[in-house]
Amino acid sequence: MRPPAHGGGFSPRAADAFICPTPLPCPPVTSRQHPDDTPENSDDTADDTSDPSRTSASTPTAQADRVPAPDIARGLLLLGIALANVPYWLTSSDRGLLFKPLGDGIDSTANAIVAMVADGRSFPLFALLYGYGMTQILLRERARDVPWPAARGLLVRRNLWIIVFGAVHALLLFAGDIMGTYGLLGLLLVLLIRASGRVLAIVGGVAFGFLVVAGSAQGLAGILTQLTGPLDSGVMASPGATTYLQSMGLRALEWGATLLAVPFVSLGFLAPMTLGIWAARYRVLENPQPHRRALAVVAGAGIPISLVGALPVALVLVGALGSTIWLDPLLAMLHGGTGAVGAVGYLALIALVAARRTPGWLGRRLAALGRISLTGYLLQSLVFLLVFPSFTLGLGTTTGAATATLIAVGTWMLSLAVAATLEWLHRSGPAEWMLRRLLYRGTRRPKTQVEVGSGA
Repeated sequence: MRPPAHGGGFSPRAADAFICPTPLPCPPVTSRQHPDDTPENSDDTADDTSDPSRTSASTPTAQADRVPAPDIARGLLLLGIALANVPYWLTSSDRGLLFKPLGDGIDSTANAIVAMVADGRSFPLFALLYGYGMTQILLRERARDVPWPAARGLLVRRNLWIIVFGAVHALLLFAGDIMGTYGLLGLLLVLLIRASGRVLAIVGGVAFGFLVVAGSAQGLAGILTQLTGPLDSGVMASPGATTYLQSMGLRALEWGATLLAVPFVSLGFLAPMTLGIWAARYRVLENPQPHRRALAVVAGAGIPISLVGALPVALVLVGALGSTIWLDPLLAMLHGGTGAVGAVGYLALIALVAARRTPGWLGRRLAALGRISLTGYLLQSLVFLLVFPSFTLGLGTTTGAATATLIAVGTWMLSLAVAATLEWLHRSGPAEWMLRRLLYRGTRRPKTQVEVGSGA
């Protein structure tokens, strides 16, 4: 029997009751359920309808039912991912703090700006949305009276397919793929998604400490330079490959090493992911009005903390603060820890702005890109592959950080145009179409109405 709905928000006890098998009352489930939010996964755009006689499979969520704030956030933060990833394609200079390509003047200024607003901020925010989206899927399945084993199977399949997409992305395009990491951590989230708020707080706190400590790795460029000589492509060799086949082999090795390193490097992402689970139980993005004061405090504190925490790294990058092999890891830890705080602040700000007004022209363009964020993410890597390696246009061997930053911005603007075109054509992104078909195959979906972006 479906739980009775309550008005407005709901208590922490009710939120936990919905997830955990206790006799406490369950929280309300509105029709505006938002699907899985990831930088690589925004496929739930078909009609939110399922055959009630088949509880082992579900259907995606209609675009009309989507909450705008997460889509806008993903569309905007795909710019942050492009800015954070593009330096790894440059092989024309040695590396400094955060493995940034060294440069003077405008190049160092570009490095500093990106370090302030994108590095260490974009991926934690997407991790938060990942946990939020997984919980929304569970809430949606529970509202349809889908039993936990079937809902759990859907979540497991989703994460396994994300890992597969990450492997293909890494092999063909870019070894710095994040989907494989998110997919592995998503499998851990399946174990946590019904945990109590106290357990989530403990896991999140421990993971945040791990995130801060692991951030010191971003400050090891100086030590590695002394041990191995100048670093011309950060921690990856594939951008410097001379043939595509050679780059594929290197990318396969690099991506495999990244997955093996997840327990040692990436467990910190569980901090924003568990926070996303907690926030989804309170429907913070679906119904931000009851949480406006808290969101304002989080945005007002989190964003300044993020900027102040990134300032020392920015000063090092522009040469205004001295850099040493012993100080750099500490500055990188400060940068990473405050970046996760800033990610929460940025999402709170986006939720507040999206709640106050109907999205305008820019908001609609960002939301359109957010709905095809998997396609947008892959498009970035495709453009960079066509532009930077020596076996394509070869700009990676001659381009500095400032020009590369402009290329990243231009690539993001191209993805905005692609998203707008697909929306005008009433089509989903090709990557979303493929993932949806793989994930929801065998599910009966209505044929009489097709939502924008369904790709059906």
